[in-house]
Amino acid sequence: MSSTGLPSRVAAPLAYAGWWITGVIFWYVERRDHYVRFHAAQACVAFGAIAVVVAVLAAIAIASVVVAPKAFAIWSWTAAAVWAGGLLLWLQAIWHAATGRLWRIPIAAGLADRMCGR
Repeated sequence: MSSTGLPSRVAAPLAYAGWWITGVIFWYVERRDHYVRFHAAQACVAFGAIAVVVAVLAAIAIASVVVAPKAFAIWSWTAAAVWAGGLLLWLQAIWHAATGRLWRIPIAAGLADRMCGR
């Protein structure tokens, strides 16, 4: 049972539910259950990074309308592809967390370990 009062296999997927936002909330609130805390930290890192990359690509796409209008489509499609990849990763992360697996997303897991004090 996590310190949120929810079972671990419910709290961990909920940490991913709102991408990095719910990850931050669960990481801050959860103090006892390492499983939930790890998934929350991993959500912060992985989906926070994806959100930043998509925002930067979208900003470049918008800026390219003025400078190089033909590049707009390339930057827009790139942002959409990163978002779609993030969506697939998000669904997989929720599935693994709900089934009780400590699934480690490459790169993000190492940073999540640091956030959890491991």
